[in-house]
Formats: sequence, C-alpha cells, structure tokens
Amino acid sequence: MESFFFVPASKINKILEFRGLEISEFIIDLEDAIKASQRNAFFLEIDNFEHSRDCYLRVPLHSLVKPMELDLSLIKSFINKGFNKYVLPKINSVTELELVLKVLYNDFLDVILLVETPMLYLELLTMTFKNSKKLTGIGLGSHDFMSIIGGKHQLENLELIRQNILYLARAWDITAIDIASMEMNNDDDFKKEIVDGHDKGYDAKFIIHPKQHKILNSFQFYTEEEYLFALRVNKVVSKLENNKEFNPIIIDGKIIEQPHLNRIQKIIKNYKKL
Repeated sequence: MESFFFVPASKINKILEFRGLEISEFIIDLEDAIKASQRNAFFLEIDNFEHSRDCYLRVPLHSLVKPMELDLSLIKSFINKGFNKYVLPKINSVTELELVLKVLYNDFLDVILLVETPMLYLELLTMTFKNSKKLTGIGLGSHDFMSIIGGKHQLENLELIRQNILYLARAWDITAIDIASMEMNNDDDFKKEIVDGHDKGYDAKFIIHPKQHKILNSFQFYTEEEYLFALRVNKVVSKLENNKEFNPIIIDGKIIEQPHLNRIQKIIKNYKKL
C-alpha cells in the first residue's frame, strides 16, 4: 500500500527529515493541524519552501465566520502560485463540491476528495456526479465523519462506509486511500487496520506519524508461497501472444482466469518492494 503522510503546515521542515523514508506522498495540512489565525502566515512559508510544490495541500474551504459558506480565497491564492495538488476537506454536499471544482479549472491539477460529512457521502452514492474525472483519489475522513454521526470510531462502525468509498474509487477509476489512525501505542490494532484495508482492496493509507509509516512500509502483505506462485503464473502468461484474450489455464491445480491477473501483478509488485 502507498502512504499519504499528513504534515502540519507548522512543521513543513519535517518533510526534509522524512524524505528518506520512502513515503509515497506528503500532505501539508493547513486545516485541522494549525490555528485558523496562522493560515496566512504559513501561506508565505509554504510558498517559499523548496519542496512544497511536490506535496498535496489540505486547504480549508469554508468561512471562519460562517462555517457553512464557502471561502475559496486561500486555495485560489495557492493555485495562482502554481500549486497543483490538493486534498479537499469537509465538503458538505455534491453541489458544494461542484462549486469547488469549478475553481480547480486546470486539467493538470491532482485532486483528492476527503469525504467527511454524511450528506456528501450519501449524495455521492445516490446522485449522478458528473465531475468525477477531475478527481485522482478519494478517502474517508473517518474521525470528522464519526464525530458528526456521534458514534464510536472503530472498524466495525466504519465497515459499510469504507466499503462504499472503495466502490466509488473503483467506479471512477481513481486511487482509494484508507482512513488515518490516531493509534500511536497499540501496534497490533494499527496492523489490524492495515490488513483490513489491504484485504478490502485499498491502494493507499493516510499516515500521521513516522512510526505508522515504518509499520506500513515493512508490512508483508503476501506470503512467500503466494509470491512464488504469482511468479509462476506471470511466467506462463508472459509467453502468451495475447494475454488479454486467453482461455483459463491451470497452474499447480488452480484455475487462472483473466480477472486473476491484476492480483498476480499486485503480489509481484508489493513483494518486490519489500
């Protein structure tokens, strides 16, 4: 699984420290991680930071005075400065999402939607969303979501929501990013969360601490037996003239069909990574 690492805007120099950790993507957080009064000051610091344009920005989209009203002045300022990677937080509805995406007019922008409100979640499931091609990734902001719901933040309560977020990602052919964990002391619970997300089919996970990334990056998702079998399948398939159209084949007593090949490649890719 890939890692999307949140770094508070107040600690962007940590990105230099963490660059050797094989983190997939950094997200500079100007929303929950800092005081609202500090955002403009950090705008200048981020603009001058050498590696900031390689990072995603989680930028607040609502007015401080009227929280239900959009205020896109900060994200417009970043767009004008040439930043092109964004995480969109706390959007209340599909209508609001469409208004934000109108501002993100550049076809080269890289946009991750963070689903954090029940209304947006339900509307995405039930309404026709015409601008899904403007998104490159989607994830669930599970802590904000459960805070609004008033429920306990645990995998059992998030099961259906996480599954549906994954279905949306697959329907739109974008990256599915699993929830962030606030667990710092219980490695077993965090590993359980990693395995659960991976087994569901998530591509990546939100990370908030180097310790979490170390666990994720060193995690072996497949056994050596699965890896060796995947290599045998890949060897056979690579000899076919057209591996897009072939009859089912039997290898080691297992039937292999076209839909299985994506998982075979995923096993090889992830096992080699470790």
